[in-house]
Amino acid sequence: MQEYIFISTYYLYYMEKYKKETIDAYNKNAKIFSHKFKNLTDLKRRYEFHKFMDLLQGKDILDLGCGSGDHSEYFAKNGLNVTCIDLSKEMIKLCKEKKLNALIMDIESLKFNPESFDGIWAVTSLLHIPKAKIPLVINNLHRILKNEGILYVCVKEGEGEGLIKSEEYDSQRFFSFWKKEELLNMFNKKFSLIKFEEAKLGHTNFLQFFFKKSGYLRNKNR
Repeated sequence: MQEYIFISTYYLYYMEKYKKETIDAYNKNAKIFSHKFKNLTDLKRRYEFHKFMDLLQGKDILDLGCGSGDHSEYFAKNGLNVTCIDLSKEMIKLCKEKKLNALIMDIESLKFNPESFDGIWAVTSLLHIPKAKIPLVINNLHRILKNEGILYVCVKEGEGEGLIKSEEYDSQRFFSFWKKEELLNMFNKKFSLIKFEEAKLGHTNFLQFFFKKSGYLRNKNR
């Protein structure tokens, strides 16, 4: 069993501004964000959940940036062994209330053994990482994913990156926005693209990528 990863006061003090502001926002508004995300869509009807489960060749998955754990809970109820991580201690508390295997952990510093997971689920979590740091994250995702493992990534379409102020939550979070080819260029050295789709929710366009850790697949749907 994975041990709980504690975030020290020293680490928090020296944490880079973009990360600290984002985590502070989620800690301060954890229940508000949890309620908002839970009511966005009906998980049972969302295509990407079923596609991800159909592609898996095993049951051990990582929910990367899990928030309050709604997705992890859904996967667990469907028979998967789920580990969920988030850097927000308040979000992890909500996960624990759902009886999930939840760890406080930084996406930029993943503390798992090589080939630990059959699948990695990364929904609107990598968009909180600066683009310059994405290659290191990709290397770590590749390291902890088993051969033939599945990686699902969902980000917001757009350009640029930076801290964005929210008057609604009286806080600011860091966002990086992506174009399809821009993100593919980041991942294609380590992963093969299985499928790409776009999904619109309100005024936001989401880019969805199903990748496989394999040297045999050719990139499709480009």
